[in-house]
Amino acid sequence: MVWYRMTGSSNTIPDPRGAARRLSDLGLTLALVFGVTALALWASPDAYEGGRLTILTGFVLLAASVAGSLAVRAGLPRLTGFLLVGVVAGPSMLGVVSAEAVVDLRLIDRFALALIALLAGGELKIAALRPQARTIALTTLLVTGVVWVGVAGTVLALRPLLPFLADVPFAAAVGVALLLGIWAANSSPDLTVAVIEETGAKGPLTDAVLGITIVKDVVVIVLFTLTLALVGPLIDPARALSAHALVDLGREVGGALVVGAALGWVFSLYLQGGDGRPRPPFATFLFAYLLVVVADRLHVELLLTGVAAGFAIENLSPAGDRMIRGIEKVSVVIFAFFFAVAGASLDLGAVARFWLPALILLLARALFTWIGAVQGARLAGASARIRTRSWRGLISQGGVTLGLVLLIEQSFPVIGAGVVALGMAVIIGNILAGPILLEAALTGGEGGDAEG
Repeated sequence: MVWYRMTGSSNTIPDPRGAARRLSDLGLTLALVFGVTALALWASPDAYEGGRLTILTGFVLLAASVAGSLAVRAGLPRLTGFLLVGVVAGPSMLGVVSAEAVVDLRLIDRFALALIALLAGGELKIAALRPQARTIALTTLLVTGVVWVGVAGTVLALRPLLPFLADVPFAAAVGVALLLGIWAANSSPDLTVAVIEETGAKGPLTDAVLGITIVKDVVVIVLFTLTLALVGPLIDPARALSAHALVDLGREVGGALVVGAALGWVFSLYLQGGDGRPRPPFATFLFAYLLVVVADRLHVELLLTGVAAGFAIENLSPAGDRMIRGIEKVSVVIFAFFFAVAGASLDLGAVARFWLPALILLLARALFTWIGAVQGARLAGASARIRTRSWRGLISQGGVTLGLVLLIEQSFPVIGAGVVALGMAVIIGNILAGPILLEAALTGGEGGDAEG
């Protein structure tokens, strides 16, 4: 199996005929991968489920790798290729990866998420973040508040275009709008980390974007859970305000941060060991799997658990950098699998049903994110580069955002299906546009943060 390099560029002028030939070769390779996989799945007996899962795992990795190279040739982030090949292979299009297969691949997918979360936490170095603390705090607050209010108002204005809101009382529509407003303020740490790793970006802008994304993720989860409890009586008058949601919030968010930091501290002691010898890289993968198991058993948020663990390891152990570099060496495989499965999970039917209101919400969210980021960075006295570019790193949405909108469906089944369809359509736009905007912010123009 040939793995295409994740980074690397040339300053020479490419031969157009050679470039076209390479594109056609990659396209043909991708078509062959799809064809051979479809043939292998068709020929394998239904009872051979373990073998079929192995075939699909290999298909996802190989197809995503080729698609990533195609995306780079087309001038797009490699991550976009991973996502698009998942969309094409998923149940919404060709169905090579069926809905049942997506569920079966979840365990490997969660393991990849744990490694990405460790990587995200490991990038949060106290020494680098301290100068950006004011920018991170003020921009997080401004973006969250402006997007919350702005998107909630936009949802109410779009009420005639949303069948699930058109016939409900105005108070219920306000409750749904408040939920979708705070939901829209969420960004994707996993996509942000992937783009940063691909571009090799380092510097104040990178530190600010990553810090804002992760801190805002925690803030939005907390505010979303509180809002879900408070608007319950508005959406469903028969429902009484319950403190149960607050208990769940404390366990899922607070527990994730405490458990992750504690496990990270223990693993940092192991990494720095008394004998001075470096620990084998395999230990990091075992630790990531441990995070998956513990988060599942304790019902805490895996992403926050991994981020807290990575932060503790990086800042408490001299060997933290070595652990992060070890994950980076295999990051192309991790990202390829994780984001291809994420693409396969997307429902394209939602776009057909709600394309117009979703497009309006997409643009409104980008506008309010820009306003909040610019004003927050300005109040913090941040540099012009951070003021003008940081908002592009806050557009991506991912798995956590989808998880939040699914909570609305679970809590309010009557309107839930429509909310999920609208949310899915918005997420699809942000998950594809976000990496492109962030890569442009980090690499475009003079003074970009990407390493040369």
